[in-house]
Order: sequence, then C-alpha cells, then structure tokens
Amino acid sequence: MTTAIARHAKQISGLRELRRLAERQMQEVREKLREMEAFIEQLRAATGETSPRRSPLDQMQEVAESVADLRAGGGNISADRVAKLYGVSVNQLATWVGRSRQALSKTPDADSLQPALCLFERVARLRLVLKSDADFRKWLRTPQDLLERASPLQLMAEGKWQLMADFVDDALTGAPT
Repeated sequence: MTTAIARHAKQISGLRELRRLAERQMQEVREKLREMEAFIEQLRAATGETSPRRSPLDQMQEVAESVADLRAGGGNISADRVAKLYGVSVNQLATWVGRSRQALSKTPDADSLQPALCLFERVARLRLVLKSDADFRKWLRTPQDLLERASPLQLMAEGKWQLMADFVDDALTGAPT
C-alpha cells in the first residue's frame, strides 16, 4: 500500500511539474504573440497602413444591408463569411491579415480583425450593382484595365485593401478614378 501511495505521489508531483512547465511555455507564447502583433502594427505604420479611411457610403442603409450577411451575431464582420464570399480559404485570408488559421477559426469576428475586415466588407459593397455573389467572385478574379490589368483579388492578396475599398467607393459613387 505504501508503495502505491508513493508511486501516486510521485506521479502527482510529475504532473504538477508538467503543468508548471506548460504554464511557462504558454506565457512565452503569449509574449511572443504580443511581440508579433506589435511588430505587425509597426509594419503597418511604416507602410502607411493605419486605420481604414471612412467611406462616404458607410451610413447609407442600402449599403449596410448589402453586406449585412458578412456580420456575425454580435455585429462584427466575420472572417469566415468574408472568406466564403471571396471564394478563398480561411487559411488564405488568415495569411493576408497576418493571423494564423487557428486564431481566425477560433474567433473569426474578433475585434482586432475589424480594421482589416472592414476593408473587405467595403469591397463587397460592389454586390449592390452585381447580380449575384458568383458575379462578385468573377469580378474579383478578372483583370481590370483601371487596375493596370491586375485583378482585384490579386491586389487584395498584396495587402492593397484600402486601394480596393476606395476603388469600389469611387465606382459606386461615380467619383473619378
């Protein structure tokens, strides 16, 4: 009996040590993530990418309704829904916004994603004048003369989200390009 108790006590001690090790490693991971997020913010600042510019269409009810399907129950834009509309994988969208697929899948409507996702939402407003989501995906993949023969999706993949959001705003408002 004493041997069994000693063996269990040793196992418990070992498990406690494993837990302490895991907690230290998790803390290191959290610190590394914070460092990476700070680095991404520095990159955005260095490249001039800041908070997205507001659109003159932001307050129009019809425009808001055209992209309501991209929002989750809490009102935030959902990365899952954006990926589905754009016809790209969640993994691809995660790469574009500088997150892991796991992080995007775990909280697809995280507050920290909203500045990036709002630009994808603004591009999706083009559905106001297109017949279907399939037509929107076709437009995304079609080279455009006004974009120097690049496709909108190519430019989105390059991180030129603000450019594309402004392009769609101009198209919808009739502003000169």
